[in-house]
Amino acid sequence: MSQDVSHKAHFSILQSVMMSSSNDTADFKEMSSYWNVTTDPDDRAGIMEEQAGVSEMGAKQSAVGSVPLSHSPTLKNIQEAYTDGEDQRARQLIRLSCENSGGVAPDGLELLCLAAQNGDLDSVRFLLQEARVSVPQEPSEKNPAVLAAHHGHQTVVRELLDSIPRPCVRKDLLNWMLATASQQGHLDVVKLLVQTYNADADGCAVHSGEFAIITGLPLYAAAQGGNKEIACFLLDNGAGFSSYTLMDHADFSRQLLRERHLQDRDTPADARLQQAVHVDWSGLKLSWLDLDWFMDVSSRITVLDLSRNCLSSLPSVVPWGLINLRSLDLSQNQLKELPTPASSQQIICSRLQHVNVSENELECLPLGLLHLKELQRISAARNKLSCLFNIPDGTNWIGLRKLQGLDVSENSLTDLPSSILHCLKTLNSINISRNKLSRFPDPWACPLKICKASNNQIEVLPDTISIFWRTHLREVDISENILKELPAYIFELEALVSLKLCGNQISTLPAPNKWKCSCLRTLDLSRNQLGKTGEATKTRKLAFFTTWHRRDPDPVCPVQFPVLLRDSLEVLYLNNNQLESVPPSVCALRNLSELYLASNPGIQELPIELGQLSNLWQLDIEDLNISNIPADVRKDGPAAVLAYLRAELRGAEPCRLLKLMVVGPPRQGKSALLEGLQTGKPSPFINTDCSVHTSSWELERPVGVLKTAVDSVSFNVWDIGGPASMSTVNQCFFTDKALYMVIWNLALGEEAVANLQSWLLNIEARAPNSAVIVVGTHLDLIDTKFRTERVATLRAYILALCRTPSGARCSGYPDITWKHLHEVSCKTLEGLDGLKRLLFQVSCSMKDISNPASCHKLVGRLIPKSYLILQEAIKAERVRRDEADEVQYLTDSELEQIIEQSPASDIKDYEDLQTAISFLMETGSVLHFSDTSHGLCKLYFLDAVWLSECLERIINLRGSRSVARNGVIKAEDLRMLLVGTGFTPQTEEQYFQFLAKFEIALPVASSSYLLPHLLPPKPALDIHGFRQQSNNSIQRHFKMSFVPAGFWERFIARMLISLNQMDLQAFETKKNTKNHRNRSTVIYSFAGNQQRNRCSTFRVRRSQTIYWKEGLLVTFDGGYLSVESSDLNWKKKKSGGIKIICQSETRDFSAMAFITDHVNALIEQWFPALTGSESDGSRLIEQFAPCPFCSSVSRLPDPLPQSSLSQSVVHYFNMEDCVLAAVDKEHITCPNHPKQPVPLQELVPELFMTDFPSRLFLLKSDLEWTEDEADILGQGGSGTIIYRAKYRGHPVAIKRFHFKKCKQQSLNSSTDTMIKHLQSMDASRSFSEFRQESSMLHSLQHPCIVALVGISIHPLCFALQLAPLGSLNTVLEERAKGPKTKLDRGWWAKAKYTKLYIIEVAMTPDHHYTRLLLNEGCGVFQVDMFSYGMVLYELLSGRRPCMGQHQLQIAKKLSKGVRPMLGAPEEVQFHCLQALMLECWDTKPEKRPLAAPLMRQMQEPSFACLRYLLSCQDHSQLFLSSLQGHSAIFWDGDQDQRNYSVVNLAKGQVEVKRMPCPGTRLSCQMKMENTLWTATEEQEVLIYSLKEMCPLNQPQKLLSCPAVVTCLFLLPAGKESLPQVFAGMSDGLMAVYSLVDDMPEENERYVCSHSINKHLLNMTDSDPRQRPYAVRCIVAVRSGSEIWYSNGPGVIIIDSFTLQPVHRLDPYLPPACLVSMASSLSCWNEEAVWCLDNHTNTLLMYHAASYQVCASYNCSDANPLRDVFPVQRPSGIVSPDESEIANSRKQSLDSVRVTVTHSEDAGTQILCQQDSLDYCSVSSGFSSEMLDQIGDLEQAGSANANMERSNSAGLSSLTSSSSLPLSADFEEVEDGKLSPDVLLSRSGTDPELEDHSYTPLHLKALNIIPVNSTIWVPRRGGDIMVLEVQDQAGSLRGRVIGVLTVPGVQEFGTLAEAALVAKDTVVCGFRKENMAWCLAVWRSWGARELELFYRGYEELGRLESSLRKRR
Repeated sequence: MSQDVSHKAHFSILQSVMMSSSNDTADFKEMSSYWNVTTDPDDRAGIMEEQAGVSEMGAKQSAVGSVPLSHSPTLKNIQEAYTDGEDQRARQLIRLSCENSGGVAPDGLELLCLAAQNGDLDSVRFLLQEARVSVPQEPSEKNPAVLAAHHGHQTVVRELLDSIPRPCVRKDLLNWMLATASQQGHLDVVKLLVQTYNADADGCAVHSGEFAIITGLPLYAAAQGGNKEIACFLLDNGAGFSSYTLMDHADFSRQLLRERHLQDRDTPADARLQQAVHVDWSGLKLSWLDLDWFMDVSSRITVLDLSRNCLSSLPSVVPWGLINLRSLDLSQNQLKELPTPASSQQIICSRLQHVNVSENELECLPLGLLHLKELQRISAARNKLSCLFNIPDGTNWIGLRKLQGLDVSENSLTDLPSSILHCLKTLNSINISRNKLSRFPDPWACPLKICKASNNQIEVLPDTISIFWRTHLREVDISENILKELPAYIFELEALVSLKLCGNQISTLPAPNKWKCSCLRTLDLSRNQLGKTGEATKTRKLAFFTTWHRRDPDPVCPVQFPVLLRDSLEVLYLNNNQLESVPPSVCALRNLSELYLASNPGIQELPIELGQLSNLWQLDIEDLNISNIPADVRKDGPAAVLAYLRAELRGAEPCRLLKLMVVGPPRQGKSALLEGLQTGKPSPFINTDCSVHTSSWELERPVGVLKTAVDSVSFNVWDIGGPASMSTVNQCFFTDKALYMVIWNLALGEEAVANLQSWLLNIEARAPNSAVIVVGTHLDLIDTKFRTERVATLRAYILALCRTPSGARCSGYPDITWKHLHEVSCKTLEGLDGLKRLLFQVSCSMKDISNPASCHKLVGRLIPKSYLILQEAIKAERVRRDEADEVQYLTDSELEQIIEQSPASDIKDYEDLQTAISFLMETGSVLHFSDTSHGLCKLYFLDAVWLSECLERIINLRGSRSVARNGVIKAEDLRMLLVGTGFTPQTEEQYFQFLAKFEIALPVASSSYLLPHLLPPKPALDIHGFRQQSNNSIQRHFKMSFVPAGFWERFIARMLISLNQMDLQAFETKKNTKNHRNRSTVIYSFAGNQQRNRCSTFRVRRSQTIYWKEGLLVTFDGGYLSVESSDLNWKKKKSGGIKIICQSETRDFSAMAFITDHVNALIEQWFPALTGSESDGSRLIEQFAPCPFCSSVSRLPDPLPQSSLSQSVVHYFNMEDCVLAAVDKEHITCPNHPKQPVPLQELVPELFMTDFPSRLFLLKSDLEWTEDEADILGQGGSGTIIYRAKYRGHPVAIKRFHFKKCKQQSLNSSTDTMIKHLQSMDASRSFSEFRQESSMLHSLQHPCIVALVGISIHPLCFALQLAPLGSLNTVLEERAKGPKTKLDRGWWAKAKYTKLYIIEVAMTPDHHYTRLLLNEGCGVFQVDMFSYGMVLYELLSGRRPCMGQHQLQIAKKLSKGVRPMLGAPEEVQFHCLQALMLECWDTKPEKRPLAAPLMRQMQEPSFACLRYLLSCQDHSQLFLSSLQGHSAIFWDGDQDQRNYSVVNLAKGQVEVKRMPCPGTRLSCQMKMENTLWTATEEQEVLIYSLKEMCPLNQPQKLLSCPAVVTCLFLLPAGKESLPQVFAGMSDGLMAVYSLVDDMPEENERYVCSHSINKHLLNMTDSDPRQRPYAVRCIVAVRSGSEIWYSNGPGVIIIDSFTLQPVHRLDPYLPPACLVSMASSLSCWNEEAVWCLDNHTNTLLMYHAASYQVCASYNCSDANPLRDVFPVQRPSGIVSPDESEIANSRKQSLDSVRVTVTHSEDAGTQILCQQDSLDYCSVSSGFSSEMLDQIGDLEQAGSANANMERSNSAGLSSLTSSSSLPLSADFEEVEDGKLSPDVLLSRSGTDPELEDHSYTPLHLKALNIIPVNSTIWVPRRGGDIMVLEVQDQAGSLRGRVIGVLTVPGVQEFGTLAEAALVAKDTVVCGFRKENMAWCLAVWRSWGARELELFYRGYEELGRLESSLRKRR
């Protein structure tokens, strides 16, 4: 009938068409009106008759026949309709044509072509889906898909191609469409075809026979159409230039190529190079290179990439004529040679650094490379090289001196010429694999680190490998060669990490004492002939453990590994050899993780000692017939084999002991059931108040149980009972891997089943790896008639708790099936035998499911004997303590003592001890918790009954309201409950942590604890009175599949903590604002400084807070906030939840965000299992938001989300819908009132950040940004992208959070639900991360963290201050790509981007470990310090701490204490920062540093100035040569035993160690550039040559001296003089040698101090200054024209050319002797000489030109930092303020008093004394206030009187106007000049001098070191004073601007030597009493560096202060 109706309707339409007017518009309207035809039901009979009549006529009628031609559905008419723009009429005609089955109507394909050509998507869909027209796949111009592509109809193209199954789409059709669209210029179609349908951008669409037609190439077609944008897109997606394209469209091709010139951002532009150009023409299939393409920019090209082309030749300008070229890539071409320059002058590419010519056809490398001095890397792999360079005779070349990497692998090289290789002085990587080399190249002097020479024909390795590359070579690969023996020197490479020797013919290894490679981690010896020997190999198995000197020179075993590999070797390959047994030494490689032994037929046993390798996880024994391992064990894999070996090694015994936990509600018959099980007799019900009862029970295999591996099972039974109030405490006894028997009363029915829920949840939460059986008691109380049905019903209820309707296990519940249910009667013993069988079967089937690698059952497992011994010892200790009435817990030290007392114990390491403790816990012997916070892990509870009694004290507080009010108890009251329990003040913190772990007492403040068991089950007040009916409220419901144990306790405690912190904030606000408010109201913020809380700014006036066991209510003015449990039957299944209500009269629902943040954070931190899903895909926790408009109309007490259509029911928005709507909308539609949308800002305020201040929301009108690639700064986590933008004209960084969109169009209901769920999860994650990061940034207001500018919801992003240098990740990646630089150069100064906050730290590989620590109770700050240590590792190393493993392996290694490898401190050269990193990494969290002392440590200049500390062996002498290179020379021994060692201070390496050099002890030494002068105690000077690294065997020359030489000094050559060496001697004589070719001439000259004093100064022999003082120091002054040298207390000055005496100075008085002198420039740019003596410890400063003493400073101050002392400007030096100084001096002379003193040494002296501080003798210990009273401070600066003496003063700027106490030991004489006689002539009776006559050794100054315009004065105690002479307002002063100290300096001994060895390095040598030395290497910081250091902290403090004020 329907068919007839359609025909009738069709006929009516045709009639209306024939009768219509010719007006097109009328026609269109008329046809539109007739299109939707409906037939009246009453007319159906008439229609049928009419239809029948028509058919009976037998005429085949055509309705079109009588229609006007212009309206017939012909192709012409349809095309005309399209042409006239009448698309609707065309669609109708197409439909008419399809519905007309006869006549001359066009076929469907023609209609499809017409519709596709005109872009009619509706008609195309109609034809494809309803008319069933198929798209042909034959490519032609009339194909509808080609037509659509030709006309650029993207949507039509997509529809047509989607109608074809994706795998069936023909490539030639796609290529034809692509070529057509490219020619026509339709970019969107081109992108669609390439990106969505994978069309080949380089494929040809049209072929003529076997040949492609060029016009079918997409790029050629685009060039024909001149479509440059399309051509660029095609080139980016794999298209290449054909030769026809380059020829036929030369200009177009040139433009395309030139657009691929990129500005090289990595190369800084300078004056010579403007806008560097990066040319990337890789993969373009270029056949030739035209100079016209790049000639105009050739001088600016820095990077030229021509790889993956078809080039066979190059223009001569490439590369030799590209002057600024730095990188050249010619790989994967067809080059047979490169252009050869005519001469080296034509090679101007002198900056070229990287050359890649791999995968070409070169036969030798181009000669031009030999002339490139900056070249760093050459890659020429996979060519046809037969020789490296073909160098003509007579060719001179000086290039390749900086080459670092050479790769010539996979060529045909037969030899590598030494003449070339030995010139590569900086090579660190060479790859010569897969060549035809028959010998290894001769080693040479270069820092080679990587050497690959595999797959050659090398037979022998040169013996000089260890000489040149001993400390450099790290990776060696000589596999697949023909080595027959392995020389010992290959194992002498000390830095070796990886050695591959597989595939050779090696049969033996060198003796173990020859191995030096202590860093070796991977050794591959597979596929060799190891073990092929006829000698016995089974003797002397313990040779490994013998000492070196007792070991035989030739070991018996051909394969023996040394002891030095036991801590380093991780991977060892020994497979495919001929070993007869596993080498015994392998069993001692304790760090081994992988061992491969397969295919060694002789190995038939595995030594049980392999079991001691705790890190071994991979053991390959394939194809081995191992006899001592059972077959079933081998079948279980390597883990089982290793476990068996470990058990055998430790004498393991089968253990049949299990812990049986009997739990359940009180008064269920637990004790009676146990009595019946143990005795087999009925027992009356026992009512006991004891909550825990322990016993032992052995269960024999019951009758009816099949034979098993064990005949009985022993149980340690814990009966957990007691009153209901103890249920909170009982959960702390739940341990893992135990058997739980849950008891319930059958007679109580459904009520008892409901009570089981909390017990089952607690068991799963506390002991997830345990087995559970549920036993119903009181079976006899159920009538036997209905027993079967009743029991089955109750079983079903229990299973409904633990299983889903489909039978799957429910999350949060134990795995309980019907097999685990049983019923008994304790009265009649019915079912008791069945229960025994069930217990036995379940016990025997229990496995260690917590360890996936373990396949052993718990009953019968092998336990080491030492564990069993420990178990018995602990049982005995428990009994002893019980009898002695002592505490029943052990501390970790007491447990260690018990272990040590057992002689048979083999428990040695920490990990083994933890395994033993786990066994003791699993068997019920001890109770232990691994929480590291507060040291809970250090307690081991022995008796559960004793612990229960201690906890009962807290539980019994119910009636004592005076102690605990409102469930909160003070800490001191809680401590009182410990009295009498045995807990001490040392262990109370552990006890409190135990209470918090099990929610017994939770801290809510610093001195208060919440006792959850005291909270009332319901509110104490009627809270319905607070909940007034109002329309201004919103709700949120959390539906949870289960409420985990402890959830509400922790939530209430968390809320109280937050409220308490907010009250403190309010108190601070009140105190700051001084606004006195009523005490009854408190101002607080809805966000505390919680660890994971947000930074909310929402504030209200709180009036009342009410909380109970499962809820909390906060009331405030204008509303309230409540959170309570919601036990709702959500989907008629068990569930609970949380109900949140927020009411606000102002409709500000920001408080909802506060609550939801707390709930989500609590779940994420403590209950992450809730974030998962059920087996059916449903989420364990869901959120619903009731529609606030529906709620205001219809209010239900506890509304439920339903799917009813009733308008009166409240609609519940699923959170998924809200999140998806919030992505791009601000409202959501409720189906109950669609015209009244619900604002999402009120419904889900947390998504819209309503708790943020309005000032932080960005104004879109002020934000300028685009998402172009050019503006991308980087990528963050979870797909976020960071863009460069501007906000209000200032540059900012925008972090944009993107949402993933689903590309699938047609979805069914199930797919739609899945996609929606995935999209919602992604959006929720983005919103959550956005909220976390925004809140964190808002709270972290610090100058070192970029500030948060603002946030935006649509689009979801936030703006930060722009950090122009990018993120730390970016810096690390860039550094990883670029050349390696030294770490101490401060490369990390670039890392200034903001992402160094918690979000980035969370992405470090330790994040899994830190989360684990948090969940175990580790302190938050300790985890933060661990993460900070990871950040420090990134800064120091420049790489991520991935450690080469995946996430789980990283977490495992971190938990075992393994840390990423950084390098030795001497390599890192940032000692303090590296030491701090190691402290932050400490495996014990309590030992990690706190932030405050850490900051103080970093504020000391020593922290940054110290490079490294190097411990050296014991030596007798150390000599440091000033400014003669980075070397230190140690001497030791005497005569024939004398030897020396040389330390390279730049690298921190001992380059020469104990080199013999017979001779007597040295008195002094001087190193020159090419010679070394050594003076001995036998009055000889030996001169050694240092050329060509010659050892000091034979001296070049020997000089005899009249006395022992004590000092050597080199005076460089002058304009008219030769270089001279001055040799001071022990008797005051000085010899002068002139040098020719670094050697002294014969005629030396002498200077006699005694003669100079006698004849020049008329000193008598009795004068104490005429004693034979040794010359201690010599210094050249006044450009070398004068020589100053010490003579006892005085200084003699001679002319360096004539050696005539010039002057004598007497700075000190006998018995003082001058020990050090140094010259430096002073403030007035003239030379000054500093002197130091050994008696008064006084430093004097002389003006070199006038010989005037200018300043004095006593170096004995214990705290010298910022001591100041006046400096007198010498006479003759003009000063701007000279007149003022003169006037001041004249005034000061008025108070001069004269003192006459007499002493035997100095005779009678007249002293002029005055009160001026410039020249008074004042101790540096005086305070500035005392100095103010003493005299006038004008000379030292009037503004210098208020400085404080404190350690924190170091933060101030050096230019600060304040100062510290002066230290100036000066006296003024009448003429105003300072005389040393005057300075030191005061009587010994002077009390001030008496106080300071003795200087402690640690305060004695060692010498003087001039460093960068400052003076360093190291002291014997190890600290270094840094002094500077400063000019302030015309006055000069000296100041101690810094004190440098080595951390832990006391342990290094006394400072014995110090010198400036190079311009950037100062070295201090510490010596202990045992002559062991330690070198401290410092950066040579001067005043400028120290000022920058101090100023940085000062600026930081200023910024922090301003931020605090701003807050």
